[in-house]
Amino acid sequence: MVELLLDFLLPETDRGVLIQWIVMGPVWIVALVVSRSWRREHRVFVFGLVLVNFAWFAVRTAH
Repeated sequence: MVELLLDFLLPETDRGVLIQWIVMGPVWIVALVVSRSWRREHRVFVFGLVLVNFAWFAVRTAH
């Protein structure tokens, strides 16, 4: 019964996306905090990588 309810509320593909968000959230935060002391070009590059990764996960979530 619990497995059926879990499959209904959070199908396999959504679980994968949720795990990706849980893993990458702290990585994004650490990358942004560490890059604060870097030169502007490097900060923009790191922010762009985080943003592209975030957008990719957002698209997968909306599937």
